Amino acid sequence: MPPARIALWVSSVAALALFARTLLVSPLPTWVAVTAFGAYAVLCTVGVLVPQLEMYGDVEWRAEPGEKAVALTFDDGPNPKTTRKVLKILARSGHKATFFVVGRKALAHPEVVREIHEAGHELGLHGYQHDRLYALKPPKYVADDIARTQEAVERACGVRPTLFRPPVGYTSSRTASGAKRAGVRSIAWSARGVDGVGPADPDRVYARIEAKLRDGAIVLLHDAAERDDFEPASIEILPRILEELDARGLRTRTVSALLDGTPAESVTSPG
Repeated sequence: MPPARIALWVSSVAALALFARTLLVSPLPTWVAVTAFGAYAVLCTVGVLVPQLEMYGDVEWRAEPGEKAVALTFDDGPNPKTTRKVLKILARSGHKATFFVVGRKALAHPEVVREIHEAGHELGLHGYQHDRLYALKPPKYVADDIARTQEAVERACGVRPTLFRPPVGYTSSRTASGAKRAGVRSIAWSARGVDGVGPADPDRVYARIEAKLRDGAIVLLHDAAERDDFEPASIEILPRILEELDARGLRTRTVSALLDGTPAESVTSPG
């Protein structure tokens, strides 16, 4: 069991013990109660904001090193203009990627979903509406939303994805429970450029990625903006990232192939 999950269980038991003491013995000093509640709230919030801690459920965010490979992932598409730019860059270099698509966009642009699939890339799920309050939704909502997004992708290209990255990436106990109910694998990341919120400095985005570009990494990039109102910096720096991968002798693999140990040669042949 991940250390953060153990910490949550221990903290929860301690909180119940303090509550019982208050009821059965005497109230705690106010400062103790406030401090304990604040610490517990911080712990629970950190668990949501940092899915790699796996506090609320199993999350896959990197692979064991040894295969000399990484997984490039793209969120918030498809978009007819920007996603196709990414596809062209990947096609020129022979690299493969995993695209976590938004359900409503997949319905609006099924031809782009098909192009992703036909180019040999992998498709994942990123919520139907990209709801920023997704972590607060009940498990049934999450499971139904995942199924709705799966149906949108399946309608477009005949594939029903089983990889899931929550909108914004936050993972609460409700999100984890809904994903488990839907039978999907929750995917996070080990390298993130932070270019999905608004226009970002390409050099800074590249520096964030380059610093964590190592064997087994799952890299979070964007092939579209959430509201399609700007072009993510990931697109400008993607050729530089691919050149750096080639220079380091790192191959690209889809997320499933990287995590499940599919031989790199069967996934891509970088040029």
